[in-house]
Amino acid sequence: MEQSPQNESEQLSLILSLMAEGLLVVHSAGAMGLVNQSAGVLIRTAPDELVGELFSEHFSFVFDDGSGQTEKLPVREAIEQDTIIRIRMTDNWYLKRKDGTRIPIGMTVTPFTSKEQRYAIVVLRDITQEKEVDRAKTEFVSLASHQLKTPLSAINWFSEMLLSGDAGHIWKKQREYIEEISSGAERMTRLVNELLNVSRLELGTFIVEPEETDLREIAADVLRELAPKIHEKGHNIEEVYPGDLQKVAVDTTLTRIVFQNLLSNAVKYTPPKGTVRVSIQPEPPDMVVRISDSGMGIPLEQQEKIFTKFYRADNAIESEQEGTGLGLYILKAIMEETNGDISFTSREGKGTTFTVRIPLAGMPQKKGTRKLN
Repeated sequence: MEQSPQNESEQLSLILSLMAEGLLVVHSAGAMGLVNQSAGVLIRTAPDELVGELFSEHFSFVFDDGSGQTEKLPVREAIEQDTIIRIRMTDNWYLKRKDGTRIPIGMTVTPFTSKEQRYAIVVLRDITQEKEVDRAKTEFVSLASHQLKTPLSAINWFSEMLLSGDAGHIWKKQREYIEEISSGAERMTRLVNELLNVSRLELGTFIVEPEETDLREIAADVLRELAPKIHEKGHNIEEVYPGDLQKVAVDTTLTRIVFQNLLSNAVKYTPPKGTVRVSIQPEPPDMVVRISDSGMGIPLEQQEKIFTKFYRADNAIESEQEGTGLGLYILKAIMEETNGDISFTSREGKGTTFTVRIPLAGMPQKKGTRKLN
């Protein structure tokens, strides 16, 4: 039996009222044409009182990166640019209520045209609980990592003492065992340091202290560190820098982490006699760093996951090279937090090029409690 239009309308109203997410339809002029119950609950206003009102008068959004708040107009942006806007849990957007309180928000704004009129469908979700759970997990990782540092430091220290003969002569087999213990402890220490970096990035407690820096000096310093491995594998290193390269205001610790991670990966995953290329040049409004290699590359079907936490491509795992899957995740977070960007192009078996964009205006200063390792 076919439903009558009235029954269909009642069913649709029931569905909208039962939705956990807030749903609104906003006209291009800014007036709200449809508001469901959950949307009204978010700002503590009855939906009937919102229909016909201006969206911007009742729904105020801010982006907060820890150093300040920026007001956002997602509906206007979506309609004017004819693009879908998606706000995720990690994007730090908040819905600001009229009483001054604010809640973390997830949101999708989708523009559409009907009868030559422009509209936007807005779907909102209070993500307070998800944020709290995520923060609790991050704090646990931070606490556990801190607790692990002390015994690992002791293992490293006593291993070095044994290997240096401080406790007396050791036999060849004993030395082999102690070296394995020392190597394992060093790998664990690196993992703990990376986990601490992840927790500081996710909790927003890390410091950004920009200072005028010649990026060529950081690249050269990291290449000096990697020189033994480069020599062992017979790599050809190409450095391309303009002679009058200007300095950029960057946090040297964070920038060194970026160079160290990308260059060490390039050396690690490039076969003997391969080429690693470092290029730094201004491309306003950014200073652009490109690090290329002739290594194994990243499989096409896995490239979208490469910046995911703990993810390593299949060919990287099969190569039996050490790795935690945290390095590129950390780099992505660093660049996003400092107004920069990181991207890559890659062909499996041909090599990879990572492109890092640092604003010529410099990284924004950020107060915090700890520097990254």
